[in-house]
Parts: sequence; C-alpha cells; structure tokens
Amino acid sequence: MRVTIVIFVSVVLLRLFVIDSFIVRGDSMAPTILSGDYVLINKFAYRFDNEPQRGDLMVLAAPSTQQKHIIKRIIALPGERIVIENGAVRIKESRDQNGEVLQEEYLALPNTPAIGITYINLDPQEYFVLGDNRQISIDSRVLGPINKWEIKGKVFLAFQLSGFKLKKF
Repeated sequence: MRVTIVIFVSVVLLRLFVIDSFIVRGDSMAPTILSGDYVLINKFAYRFDNEPQRGDLMVLAAPSTQQKHIIKRIIALPGERIVIENGAVRIKESRDQNGEVLQEEYLALPNTPAIGITYINLDPQEYFVLGDNRQISIDSRVLGPINKWEIKGKVFLAFQLSGFKLKKF
C-alpha cells in the first residue's frame, strides 16, 4: 500500500512539474510528427542555464490561434536576422553578412513559401519558429517571433499508439 502511494505521488509530481503530454492535431509538423501522434515534453528543458537550440522541437502557447498549444521547430535564435527568399531560409548573424542557407532535411517539401513575415531581426529572448510542413503551417511567418516565456517545453518523444511507432528527439 505504501509503495503504491509513493508511486502515485511520484507520477503526479512528474506530470505536474517535469513532463507533459499532448495529442497532435493537424499536419503542420509532417512528416516529422503526424496528426494523432502523442508527444511528451520536458518542461525543464529550457530552465536555468539551458537555452533553446536551432532545430529543437517545442510546444508553445499558441498566440492568437484556435488552439491552446502548437508544436514548432526553432529556426532562428535571439539576435539573429532571418530572411526567407526564393524558397530558402537564410540566417544572418550580423548586418554585413550574406548569411547561410539553413539546411533542412526534415521538410515535407524543400520550399518555404514567403508569406507574412519574410525578414526580421530578433530581439533578445525572441525565437523564430516554423512548422516542417511549411505550405500549411501557421508559424512565426504569420504569428511573429515567440518569446522564451511562451515555450512550454521541449519535445523529447513522439509516438503513435496504432502500431506503436516511436520517435526520439
């Protein structure tokens, strides 16, 4: 009985403070994460001295959308400049630099449509996030950059219950 209570309390505390789960609705992150996938996030991933990195998948509070949370990939970091042109995402670290084209093997299609915001300088604590399925994703091109405090956690695991396909990040 005592062991059961300890396990129950441990699971509740983990769920409340460390790990959270979400069911994905929509294909804005396809082919990486599909509609119906379950994702687990680490709520502590970006606390203390840990900073989000380019390429990280994260769940964030959905600013002005129909959904409560959205899943996106970090493309640009605080202080960087991002330019979307000719279907490519270019990251610039300074004004006098041409920047480098971001290599993105994970994309559904190799083209990033230039909709909404196509050029922006990020302030400290701001991140530019995009979905992997750029043709249908509502992301920073429409919503603008996100602030670090909007990040709910880093995706570390995604899976499907049917056929149990596991994806680690």
